[in-house]
Amino acid sequence: MPDDAEPARLIVLSVDGMHPNFCRRPSEFGVKLPSIQALAAAGASAEAMESVYPSTTYPAHATLMTGVPPRVHGICSHLASLDPTESARPWHWFAQAIRVPALWSLARAQGLRSAAVSWPVSVGAPIDLNVPEIWDPHVPDPRKDFTTVTQYATPGLFEELAQVLRLSTEMADPDQLRGEAALYLWEKYRPDLLLVHFVGYDQQAHRCGPRSPEALAALERVDVEVGRLRDAASHDHSVTFVVLSDHGFLPVEKDVAPLTILAEEGLFGSTGEGQRELLKLGAVHAGGSFAVFWLETPTAREEVALARALERLTETGGVAEVVDRGRLGSLGSDPEAEWMLDAAQGFYFSDRFEGPTLKEGAGDRGTHGHLPTRRGMEASFIIAGPGVAPGTNLGRIRLTDVAPTLAVRLGVAPGLLASDAGPLNLG
Repeated sequence: MPDDAEPARLIVLSVDGMHPNFCRRPSEFGVKLPSIQALAAAGASAEAMESVYPSTTYPAHATLMTGVPPRVHGICSHLASLDPTESARPWHWFAQAIRVPALWSLARAQGLRSAAVSWPVSVGAPIDLNVPEIWDPHVPDPRKDFTTVTQYATPGLFEELAQVLRLSTEMADPDQLRGEAALYLWEKYRPDLLLVHFVGYDQQAHRCGPRSPEALAALERVDVEVGRLRDAASHDHSVTFVVLSDHGFLPVEKDVAPLTILAEEGLFGSTGEGQRELLKLGAVHAGGSFAVFWLETPTAREEVALARALERLTETGGVAEVVDRGRLGSLGSDPEAEWMLDAAQGFYFSDRFEGPTLKEGAGDRGTHGHLPTRRGMEASFIIAGPGVAPGTNLGRIRLTDVAPTLAVRLGVAPGLLASDAGPLNLG
């Protein structure tokens, strides 16, 4: 955007898990994305956008809003608990856990109005109109329970949307619901910044595989919502439209359960009822990666047990790489982890304590969370709006490039972010 241009209103749509190849060459996959393709033709797009480690939704979305890696912003996992013996672990829903300025804080300081629909790590954020992503992990089907999100949304907003949209627990498509809510907020409240998180593709890619008919159909449904929002904003030439994702996906066939070996090595206890009990070792599974943490100083025996467990895990064939503390530091990943395992091709890490360590026929058919350099983990980035040259190829970029670029589009100084990255050259 030229220096003398007016700040743009900004619509940012995150399509969870969407690989850039779907946007750039949809016909190869038998998927039709006319709205997303039209935006790419009208503006700039990346060949690929490198994610963070682990390449999962919550750390990635925090990076998208801050321009810094997980080690800096503090959201190093989707889970807020390191205790794998908990029956239902809380996620990193609350924005107060982000340690550095985020884009929504800069917008508020500039006097801009913001709105968000199901954006990760946004509960309690300084967003004027916020329906955050949060649920009760103890509820069997969180999609049919609106109590928690009602509690944490902007007061009265969820009830307003429920009445206008005739919301019911029987609404099957989460992305249509999110699109309807975003369209209503855009047209009624005219925010300067609108953030929307679409999840249908991610859900189906996990369940059925990243290139399954079910997953591709979910992408096509998102494309419809993208088109509706684009059409709603088409009369306002100050609008910058962004479609992006947080990570890619890989197909999987086998489930590796590191907790089974860790338990066999005596690193977890057992209650009188046969339930596993936390001792000193914490752990987080993230599909394509698995991390362990000492919660208290270990004894020499415990250190030997962990080393023996690591050796046994690498012998399963499900581990592509052991990422040690030094490498985690260079990746901007969790500073507290002893190490993280990166899954081999076709494998993913689960949180099972029971059954064989290696299980054929994985429960999931697709996963992510691997090293961001792994082929298939790339995210998407498309931006169209004032001053963006049509057809611009941005090449390979990083998630950390996004927040400074969006700040400039909003007329906010990107230097107010903690990021070392500068805004992208959009032609």
